[in-house]
Amino acid sequence: MHKIIITIIFILILFWITPVDALLSTDFVNHEAPSAYFYPQEFDKLVLDLTIPSGVLGGEDKLSAITIKNNGSAIDLYDIEKFKLWKDADEPGFQGMGKDEEIGVFNYYASNISWYLSGLNIAVPSNGLRIFVSAETSKNLTNRRSVQIKIPQLEDVNGNGSFDLADSGIFMESKNNGPGDSAIVNPYLQTLKTFITRDNLCPKTVITEPKDNSIINTESYTIKGMTRDQGTSNPAWVKIAINPLVNSGQVIWQEVDLTSSNYLTWEYQWQNITEGEYAIKTQSADWVGNTETEGDSVKVVVKFSGEELEPELEPEPEPEPEPGPKPLTEIEQLQEKIKQVQLQIIELLNQLIQIYLEQITLY
Repeated sequence: MHKIIITIIFILILFWITPVDALLSTDFVNHEAPSAYFYPQEFDKLVLDLTIPSGVLGGEDKLSAITIKNNGSAIDLYDIEKFKLWKDADEPGFQGMGKDEEIGVFNYYASNISWYLSGLNIAVPSNGLRIFVSAETSKNLTNRRSVQIKIPQLEDVNGNGSFDLADSGIFMESKNNGPGDSAIVNPYLQTLKTFITRDNLCPKTVITEPKDNSIINTESYTIKGMTRDQGTSNPAWVKIAINPLVNSGQVIWQEVDLTSSNYLTWEYQWQNITEGEYAIKTQSADWVGNTETEGDSVKVVVKFSGEELEPELEPEPEPEPEPGPKPLTEIEQLQEKIKQVQLQIIELLNQLIQIYLEQITLY
């Protein structure tokens, strides 16, 4: 009796430890970061745009870790200083600094010639999570080198379903990791380019508070924002203009107040506000004379009391719908059935182990 039970348990253990089918490359939606030129000391340069599927059929999962590699000729930590991971926020699509939600900065792992972010706990809805990877270039990048980012094919070295330093791919809380069949590669390259004569890139300015189409109900309000220079200089000044949408007249620019070095963060105290609808605009320049024609712009409604006044603004374009769950293919249906059978086998295995322990106790 003992030998029969041990044999059954051994067979079931062999079946049980067979890896669960991983997410496939076709389960991911590659939105394709476009080809572009990247100049010295630029940031928010999109290199990967991807929707990650949930590893839980019809339910929410969590992103635990992600690794990326560069298929291009740019040298890590020399041509490219860093990569950042973002979660889509604000309007659909990549806006970067001050708009999308920054998840973290990738760590470089020389032994794997790869970049990784681990210890994440990012919710992945049943219909997927749209993420972005952006690059920041170095001051002394090499002309004509290239960037082409990929998510490597899943490699779980010790087979534990969790991310370890030598692993590759995307790791989920459900342990349904991927891509199990092939790497996910952005189809376009981004090319590094040096300045012909001098830096000719202006700073990038965004308004972080208030959000577009906000309603303000106070007579004073602190407007906040962020500015970084693209290129090899630093912001020299940042200005703001607040104009009524109706009979706006001449645009009057006002200096903002620094709240950190080089205008990385700034604010402006809007005082003596009157009711109405307003456009808030920004402008900035760097120390070598590159000036934004106009930076970020938001529209707000000021209403002090009574029913809330809805902004009478031009309707925003309909947001792109999040990709919904795809119908299961025959292979995916079979994979799901296999998972269900594996769960049943695990339950049976536990029962057999219990019977075996009881038999040992009796003897």
